[in-house]
Amino acid sequence: MVEGVAIDIRDVSKVYRLYQRPIDRLREMLSRGRNHKEFIALNGLTIRVRKGETLGVVGENGAGKSTLLKIISKTLRPTSGEVVIDGMVSSLLELGSGFHPEFSGIDNIYFYGSLLGIPSSEMKKRVEEVVSFAEIGEHINYPLKTYSSGMHVRLAFAVAMAVQPDILVVDEALSVGDLYFQKKSTDKILSIKEKGNTIVFCSHSLYYINRLCDRVIWLKNGHLEMDGPASEVTQAYETYQLKKEADKKVEAAPRVPVKSHDTAIVAIHSLILTPSATVRSGDDLTVEMEIVSLDDSVPYRLAAVLFRIDELRILGIGTDAHKLLYGNSKVTLCFPSLQLKEGTFYLRIHVMDENFVHKYDTKATEPFTVPKESIEPGFVNLPYKWIM
Repeated sequence: MVEGVAIDIRDVSKVYRLYQRPIDRLREMLSRGRNHKEFIALNGLTIRVRKGETLGVVGENGAGKSTLLKIISKTLRPTSGEVVIDGMVSSLLELGSGFHPEFSGIDNIYFYGSLLGIPSSEMKKRVEEVVSFAEIGEHINYPLKTYSSGMHVRLAFAVAMAVQPDILVVDEALSVGDLYFQKKSTDKILSIKEKGNTIVFCSHSLYYINRLCDRVIWLKNGHLEMDGPASEVTQAYETYQLKKEADKKVEAAPRVPVKSHDTAIVAIHSLILTPSATVRSGDDLTVEMEIVSLDDSVPYRLAAVLFRIDELRILGIGTDAHKLLYGNSKVTLCFPSLQLKEGTFYLRIHVMDENFVHKYDTKATEPFTVPKESIEPGFVNLPYKWIM
Protein backbone atom coordinates (compact mmCIF):
# COMPACT_ATOMS: atom_id res chain seq x y z
CA MET A 1 0.00 0.00 0.00
CA VAL A 2 1.34 3.42 -0.94
CA GLU A 3 1.86 5.62 2.13
CA GLY A 4 -0.86 8.22 2.61
CA VAL A 5 -3.24 6.49 0.19
CA ALA A 6 -6.55 5.13 1.49
CA ILE A 7 -7.83 3.57 -1.75
CA ASP A 8 -5.55 2.30 -4.50
CA ILE A 9 -7.37 1.06 -7.63
CA ARG A 10 -5.04 -0.38 -10.24
CA ASP A 11 -6.21 -1.19 -13.78
CA VAL A 12 -9.58 -2.48 -12.57
CA SER A 13 -12.16 -3.85 -15.00
CA LYS A 14 -15.57 -5.35 -14.37
CA VAL A 15 -17.43 -7.36 -16.99
CA TYR A 16 -21.00 -8.54 -16.42
CA ARG A 17 -22.42 -11.56 -18.20
CA LEU A 18 -25.94 -10.90 -19.44
CA TYR A 19 -28.25 -13.86 -20.09
CA GLN A 20 -31.48 -13.41 -22.02
CA ARG A 21 -33.15 -16.28 -20.11
CA PRO A 22 -32.22 -18.09 -16.84
CA ILE A 23 -31.95 -21.41 -18.67
CA ASP A 24 -29.17 -19.99 -20.89
CA ARG A 25 -26.87 -19.91 -17.88
CA LEU A 26 -27.44 -23.63 -17.28
CA ARG A 27 -26.97 -24.45 -20.95
CA GLU A 28 -23.68 -22.58 -20.96
CA MET A 29 -22.44 -24.56 -17.94
CA LEU A 30 -23.39 -27.88 -19.50
CA SER A 31 -22.33 -27.29 -23.09
CA ARG A 32 -19.41 -24.94 -22.40
CA GLY A 33 -20.70 -22.85 -25.26
CA ARG A 34 -21.35 -19.12 -25.05
CA ASN A 35 -24.95 -18.13 -24.32
CA HIS A 36 -24.41 -14.66 -22.93
CA LYS A 37 -23.53 -11.12 -23.91
CA GLU A 38 -20.92 -9.10 -22.08
CA PHE A 39 -21.35 -5.63 -20.63
CA ILE A 40 -18.14 -3.82 -19.64
CA ALA A 41 -19.03 -1.67 -16.63
CA LEU A 42 -15.44 -0.64 -15.85
CA ASN A 43 -12.52 -0.81 -18.25
CA GLY A 44 -8.96 -0.44 -16.96
CA LEU A 45 -9.72 2.11 -14.23
CA THR A 46 -6.78 3.41 -12.19
CA ILE A 47 -7.27 5.96 -9.41
CA ARG A 48 -5.82 6.73 -5.99
CA VAL A 49 -7.69 8.37 -3.14
CA ARG A 50 -5.56 9.98 -0.44
CA LYS A 51 -6.34 9.65 3.25
CA GLY A 52 -8.62 12.48 4.39
CA GLU A 53 -9.70 13.28 0.82
CA THR A 54 -13.33 13.59 -0.26
CA LEU A 55 -13.66 12.19 -3.78
CA GLY A 56 -16.78 12.87 -5.84
CA VAL A 57 -17.93 10.55 -8.61
CA VAL A 58 -20.13 11.81 -11.47
CA GLY A 59 -21.33 10.29 -14.70
CA GLU A 60 -24.41 9.25 -16.61
CA ASN A 61 -26.49 6.20 -15.77
CA GLY A 62 -24.56 3.11 -16.79
CA ALA A 63 -21.18 4.86 -16.62
CA GLY A 64 -19.89 2.47 -13.92
CA LYS A 65 -20.34 4.62 -10.80
CA SER A 66 -22.28 2.10 -8.68
CA THR A 67 -20.02 -0.73 -9.82
CA LEU A 68 -16.97 1.24 -8.66
CA LEU A 69 -18.52 1.99 -5.27
CA LYS A 70 -19.48 -1.65 -4.74
CA ILE A 71 -15.93 -2.73 -5.56
CA ILE A 72 -14.52 -0.22 -3.06
CA SER A 73 -17.06 -1.47 -0.48
CA LYS A 74 -15.98 -5.07 -1.19
CA THR A 75 -19.50 -6.20 -2.04
CA LEU A 76 -18.39 -6.86 -5.61
CA ARG A 77 -15.21 -8.36 -7.02
CA PRO A 78 -13.53 -6.89 -10.10
CA THR A 79 -13.06 -9.12 -13.14
CA SER A 80 -9.42 -8.02 -13.34
CA GLY A 81 -7.08 -5.56 -11.67
CA GLU A 82 -6.27 -4.90 -8.03
CA VAL A 83 -7.95 -2.90 -5.27
CA VAL A 84 -6.05 -2.12 -2.06
CA ILE A 85 -7.96 -0.52 0.84
CA ASP A 86 -6.25 0.88 3.93
CA GLY A 87 -8.85 1.19 6.70
CA MET A 88 -12.35 0.14 7.68
CA VAL A 89 -15.02 0.85 5.06
CA SER A 90 -18.68 1.66 5.72
CA SER A 91 -20.98 2.17 2.77
CA LEU A 92 -24.30 3.89 2.18
CA LEU A 93 -25.22 2.21 -1.07
CA GLU A 94 -28.61 0.55 -0.67
CA LEU A 95 -29.84 1.81 2.67
CA GLY A 96 -31.20 -0.96 4.85
CA SER A 97 -30.29 -3.77 2.46
CA GLY A 98 -28.77 -5.71 5.39
CA PHE A 99 -31.86 -5.43 7.61
CA HIS A 100 -34.27 -8.25 8.48
CA PRO A 101 -37.98 -7.34 8.26
CA GLU A 102 -38.99 -9.60 11.17
CA PHE A 103 -36.41 -8.15 13.58
CA SER A 104 -37.08 -5.09 15.69
CA GLY A 105 -35.17 -1.86 15.13
CA ILE A 106 -32.90 -2.63 18.10
CA ASP A 107 -32.20 -6.17 16.83
CA ASN A 108 -31.40 -4.83 13.36
CA ILE A 109 -28.85 -2.42 14.82
CA TYR A 110 -26.89 -5.37 16.22
CA PHE A 111 -27.55 -7.47 13.14
CA TYR A 112 -26.24 -4.80 10.78
CA GLY A 113 -23.22 -4.23 12.98
CA SER A 114 -22.37 -7.94 12.84
CA LEU A 115 -22.48 -7.80 9.04
CA LEU A 116 -19.84 -5.07 9.22
CA GLY A 117 -17.72 -7.14 11.58
CA ILE A 118 -18.46 -5.10 14.72
CA PRO A 119 -18.96 -7.20 17.89
CA SER A 120 -22.16 -6.82 19.92
CA SER A 121 -20.23 -5.38 22.86
CA GLU A 122 -19.02 -2.54 20.66
CA MET A 123 -22.42 -1.93 19.03
CA LYS A 124 -23.99 -1.76 22.49
CA LYS A 125 -22.00 1.41 23.13
CA ARG A 126 -23.43 2.97 19.97
CA VAL A 127 -27.09 1.98 20.27
CA GLU A 128 -28.07 5.16 22.10
CA GLU A 129 -26.40 7.28 19.40
CA VAL A 130 -28.23 5.37 16.64
CA VAL A 131 -31.63 5.66 18.34
CA SER A 132 -31.12 9.38 18.98
CA PHE A 133 -30.14 10.09 15.37
CA ALA A 134 -32.93 8.00 13.81
CA GLU A 135 -35.66 9.74 15.83
CA ILE A 136 -38.29 7.02 15.33
CA GLY A 137 -39.42 6.90 18.97
CA GLU A 138 -40.98 3.75 20.38
CA HIS A 139 -40.99 2.14 16.92
CA ILE A 140 -37.37 1.17 17.60
CA ASN A 141 -38.80 -1.83 19.50
CA TYR A 142 -41.23 -2.89 16.74
CA PRO A 143 -40.52 -5.20 13.77
CA LEU A 144 -39.00 -3.48 10.75
CA LYS A 145 -41.89 -4.64 8.52
CA THR A 146 -44.15 -2.19 10.39
CA TYR A 147 -41.93 0.82 9.50
CA SER A 148 -42.76 3.43 6.91
CA SER A 149 -40.17 3.96 4.16
CA GLY A 150 -39.02 7.15 5.89
CA MET A 151 -38.49 5.39 9.22
CA HIS A 152 -36.62 2.61 7.44
CA VAL A 153 -34.26 5.12 5.81
CA ARG A 154 -33.66 6.99 9.08
CA LEU A 155 -32.65 3.85 10.94
CA ALA A 156 -30.44 2.55 8.12
CA PHE A 157 -28.58 5.86 7.81
CA ALA A 158 -28.17 6.17 11.58
CA VAL A 159 -26.67 2.67 11.89
CA ALA A 160 -24.29 3.14 8.95
CA MET A 161 -23.02 6.47 10.29
CA ALA A 162 -22.55 5.13 13.83
CA VAL A 163 -19.92 2.67 12.61
CA GLN A 164 -17.33 5.50 12.57
CA PRO A 165 -15.37 4.20 9.53
CA ASP A 166 -11.99 5.24 8.18
CA ILE A 167 -13.53 5.32 4.70
CA LEU A 168 -17.16 6.24 4.02
CA VAL A 169 -18.71 5.35 0.65
CA VAL A 170 -21.94 7.22 -0.16
CA ASP A 171 -24.23 6.68 -3.17
CA GLU A 172 -27.12 9.16 -3.46
CA ALA A 173 -27.91 8.80 0.25
CA LEU A 174 -28.62 12.52 0.65
CA SER A 175 -31.60 12.42 -1.70
CA VAL A 176 -33.72 10.23 0.59
CA GLY A 177 -36.02 11.12 3.45
CA ASP A 178 -37.74 14.43 4.15
CA LEU A 179 -36.02 17.83 3.96
CA TYR A 180 -35.29 17.84 7.69
CA PHE A 181 -33.55 14.48 7.53
CA GLN A 182 -31.66 15.43 4.35
CA LYS A 183 -30.26 18.46 6.20
CA LYS A 184 -29.36 16.31 9.20
CA SER A 185 -27.66 13.71 6.97
CA THR A 186 -25.66 16.37 5.13
CA ASP A 187 -24.45 17.86 8.42
CA LYS A 188 -23.41 14.40 9.61
CA ILE A 189 -21.35 13.72 6.49
CA LEU A 190 -19.78 17.18 6.77
CA SER A 191 -18.76 16.40 10.36
CA ILE A 192 -17.09 13.19 9.18
CA LYS A 193 -15.27 15.17 6.49
CA GLU A 194 -14.07 17.72 9.06
CA LYS A 195 -12.63 14.91 11.19
CA GLY A 196 -10.32 13.99 8.31
CA ASN A 197 -11.97 10.74 7.26
CA THR A 198 -11.82 9.60 3.64
CA ILE A 199 -15.12 9.88 1.74
CA VAL A 200 -16.13 8.64 -1.70
CA PHE A 201 -19.36 10.40 -2.66
CA CYS A 202 -21.52 9.74 -5.71
CA SER A 203 -24.49 11.91 -6.64
CA HIS A 204 -26.38 13.34 -9.60
CA SER A 205 -26.67 16.59 -7.63
CA LEU A 206 -23.71 18.71 -8.71
CA TYR A 207 -24.50 21.11 -5.87
CA TYR A 208 -23.79 18.40 -3.29
CA ILE A 209 -20.70 17.30 -5.23
CA ASN A 210 -19.25 20.83 -5.22
CA ARG A 211 -20.22 21.43 -1.61
CA LEU A 212 -18.70 18.25 -0.20
CA CYS A 213 -15.87 17.17 -2.50
CA ASP A 214 -12.25 18.29 -2.89
CA ARG A 215 -11.68 16.30 -6.07
CA VAL A 216 -14.02 14.73 -8.63
CA ILE A 217 -13.71 11.96 -11.20
CA TRP A 218 -16.02 11.75 -14.21
CA LEU A 219 -16.77 8.23 -15.45
CA LYS A 220 -17.96 7.73 -19.01
CA ASN A 221 -18.73 4.28 -20.43
CA GLY A 222 -16.53 2.65 -17.80
CA HIS A 223 -13.52 4.88 -18.53
CA LEU A 224 -12.02 7.73 -16.55
CA GLU A 225 -13.04 10.75 -18.63
CA MET A 226 -11.69 13.45 -16.29
CA ASP A 227 -10.04 13.78 -12.88
CA GLY A 228 -9.43 17.09 -11.13
CA PRO A 229 -10.72 19.84 -8.81
CA ALA A 230 -14.45 19.65 -8.13
CA SER A 231 -15.37 22.94 -9.84
CA GLU A 232 -13.50 22.11 -13.06
CA VAL A 233 -14.81 18.57 -13.47
CA THR A 234 -18.43 19.36 -12.62
CA GLN A 235 -18.43 22.30 -15.04
CA ALA A 236 -17.01 20.14 -17.84
CA TYR A 237 -19.57 17.42 -17.08
CA GLU A 238 -22.45 19.92 -17.02
CA THR A 239 -21.29 21.43 -20.33
CA TYR A 240 -21.16 17.94 -21.84
CA GLN A 241 -24.72 17.25 -20.67
CA LEU A 242 -26.05 20.56 -21.99
CA LYS A 243 -24.34 20.10 -25.35
CA LYS A 244 -25.72 16.58 -25.59
CA GLU A 245 -29.21 17.94 -24.97
CA ALA A 246 -28.69 20.67 -27.57
CA ASP A 247 -27.46 18.15 -30.16
CA LYS A 248 -30.61 16.06 -29.64
CA LYS A 249 -32.75 19.12 -30.32
CA VAL A 250 -30.81 19.85 -33.51
CA GLU A 251 -31.24 16.26 -34.70
CA ALA A 252 -34.97 16.39 -34.03
CA ALA A 253 -35.45 19.77 -35.73
CA PRO A 254 -36.59 19.89 -39.37
CA ARG A 255 -33.83 20.44 -41.89
CA VAL A 256 -33.77 23.94 -43.37
CA PRO A 257 -31.63 24.70 -46.44
CA VAL A 258 -28.73 26.99 -45.54
CA LYS A 259 -28.08 29.92 -47.82
CA SER A 260 -24.55 30.09 -49.21
CA HIS A 261 -22.60 33.19 -48.26
CA ASP A 262 -21.61 33.51 -51.91
CA THR A 263 -25.25 34.16 -52.90
CA ALA A 264 -26.24 36.37 -49.95
CA ILE A 265 -26.55 40.09 -50.69
CA VAL A 266 -25.02 40.88 -47.28
CA ALA A 267 -22.93 38.27 -45.47
CA ILE A 268 -20.76 37.82 -42.39
CA HIS A 269 -17.22 37.29 -43.60
CA SER A 270 -15.53 36.71 -40.22
CA LEU A 271 -16.04 36.80 -36.45
CA ILE A 272 -13.17 37.15 -34.00
CA LEU A 273 -13.94 36.55 -30.32
CA THR A 274 -11.59 37.97 -27.66
CA PRO A 275 -10.78 36.27 -25.29
CA SER A 276 -11.30 33.15 -27.36
CA ALA A 277 -11.74 30.09 -25.14
CA THR A 278 -11.93 31.13 -21.48
CA VAL A 279 -13.55 34.31 -20.20
CA ARG A 280 -13.65 35.06 -16.48
CA SER A 281 -16.57 36.89 -14.94
CA GLY A 282 -15.67 40.59 -14.98
CA ASP A 283 -13.49 40.39 -18.11
CA ASP A 284 -14.24 42.43 -21.23
CA LEU A 285 -15.60 40.31 -24.08
CA THR A 286 -15.41 41.60 -27.67
CA VAL A 287 -16.57 40.28 -31.02
CA GLU A 288 -14.96 41.82 -34.09
CA MET A 289 -17.06 41.20 -37.18
CA GLU A 290 -16.40 41.88 -40.84
CA ILE A 291 -19.47 42.26 -43.05
CA VAL A 292 -19.32 42.15 -46.86
CA SER A 293 -22.05 43.49 -49.15
CA LEU A 294 -22.63 42.81 -52.86
CA ASP A 295 -24.85 45.88 -53.19
CA ASP A 296 -23.82 49.11 -51.47
CA SER A 297 -27.36 50.46 -51.76
CA VAL A 298 -28.88 47.78 -49.51
CA PRO A 299 -29.28 48.94 -45.89
CA TYR A 300 -28.87 46.47 -43.04
CA ARG A 301 -28.67 46.18 -39.28
CA LEU A 302 -26.93 43.76 -36.94
CA ALA A 303 -28.34 41.68 -34.10
CA ALA A 304 -26.66 39.40 -31.58
CA VAL A 305 -28.09 36.67 -29.34
CA LEU A 306 -26.13 35.21 -26.43
CA PHE A 307 -26.83 31.50 -25.92
CA ARG A 308 -25.83 28.95 -23.35
CA ILE A 309 -24.51 25.80 -24.98
CA ASP A 310 -27.94 24.10 -24.70
CA GLU A 311 -29.57 26.87 -26.78
CA LEU A 312 -31.02 28.72 -23.79
CA ARG A 313 -31.28 32.40 -24.80
CA ILE A 314 -29.55 34.67 -22.30
CA LEU A 315 -29.70 38.02 -24.11
CA GLY A 316 -30.75 39.52 -27.43
CA ILE A 317 -29.57 42.93 -28.70
CA GLY A 318 -29.60 44.88 -31.96
CA THR A 319 -28.28 48.05 -33.62
CA ASP A 320 -31.74 49.65 -33.88
CA ALA A 321 -30.51 52.69 -31.89
CA HIS A 322 -27.67 53.20 -34.39
CA LYS A 323 -27.56 54.34 -38.00
CA LEU A 324 -28.20 51.94 -40.85
CA LEU A 325 -25.17 50.19 -42.33
CA TYR A 326 -24.33 50.09 -46.05
CA GLY A 327 -21.63 48.30 -47.99
CA ASN A 328 -18.68 46.53 -46.37
CA SER A 329 -18.37 47.18 -42.64
CA LYS A 330 -16.17 46.35 -39.68
CA VAL A 331 -18.08 46.39 -36.40
CA THR A 332 -17.04 45.52 -32.86
CA LEU A 333 -19.50 44.39 -30.20
CA CYS A 334 -18.17 44.80 -26.65
CA PHE A 335 -19.49 43.47 -23.34
CA PRO A 336 -17.51 45.42 -20.72
CA SER A 337 -17.02 43.58 -17.43
CA LEU A 338 -19.01 40.53 -18.51
CA GLN A 339 -21.35 39.46 -15.72
CA LEU A 340 -21.84 35.82 -16.67
CA LYS A 341 -21.27 33.11 -14.10
CA GLU A 342 -20.12 29.56 -14.82
CA GLY A 343 -21.07 27.83 -18.05
CA THR A 344 -20.26 27.49 -21.73
CA PHE A 345 -21.77 30.08 -24.09
CA TYR A 346 -21.63 31.39 -27.63
CA LEU A 347 -22.91 34.39 -29.60
CA ARG A 348 -24.93 34.18 -32.80
CA ILE A 349 -24.66 37.25 -35.04
CA HIS A 350 -27.41 38.08 -37.53
CA VAL A 351 -27.33 40.46 -40.50
CA MET A 352 -30.90 41.70 -41.01
CA ASP A 353 -32.84 44.24 -43.05
CA GLU A 354 -33.67 47.69 -41.70
CA ASN A 355 -36.89 46.39 -40.06
CA PHE A 356 -35.29 43.34 -38.36
CA VAL A 357 -37.58 41.07 -40.38
CA HIS A 358 -35.54 39.56 -43.19
CA LYS A 359 -32.34 37.74 -42.26
CA TYR A 360 -29.53 38.05 -44.81
CA ASP A 361 -26.98 35.92 -42.99
CA THR A 362 -26.19 34.40 -39.60
CA LYS A 363 -23.00 33.07 -38.05
CA ALA A 364 -22.04 31.79 -34.59
CA THR A 365 -18.84 32.44 -32.69
CA GLU A 366 -16.76 29.67 -31.22
CA PRO A 367 -18.00 28.63 -27.74
CA PHE A 368 -16.34 30.22 -24.72
CA THR A 369 -16.33 29.02 -21.12
CA VAL A 370 -16.74 31.04 -17.94
CA PRO A 371 -15.01 29.09 -15.12
CA LYS A 372 -16.95 28.15 -12.00
CA GLU A 373 -15.72 30.31 -9.13
CA SER A 374 -18.36 29.74 -6.44
CA ILE A 375 -20.93 27.15 -5.38
CA GLU A 376 -23.77 29.62 -5.90
CA PRO A 377 -26.05 28.49 -8.76
CA GLY A 378 -27.08 30.52 -11.79
CA PHE A 379 -25.38 31.96 -14.87
CA VAL A 380 -25.74 35.75 -14.49
CA ASN A 381 -24.32 38.09 -11.84
CA LEU A 382 -26.85 40.78 -10.96
CA PRO A 383 -26.21 43.75 -8.64
CA TYR A 384 -27.77 43.12 -5.25
CA LYS A 385 -27.61 44.01 -1.58
CA TRP A 386 -29.01 42.48 1.58
CA ILE A 387 -31.00 44.81 3.86
CA MET A 388 -31.26 43.33 7.33
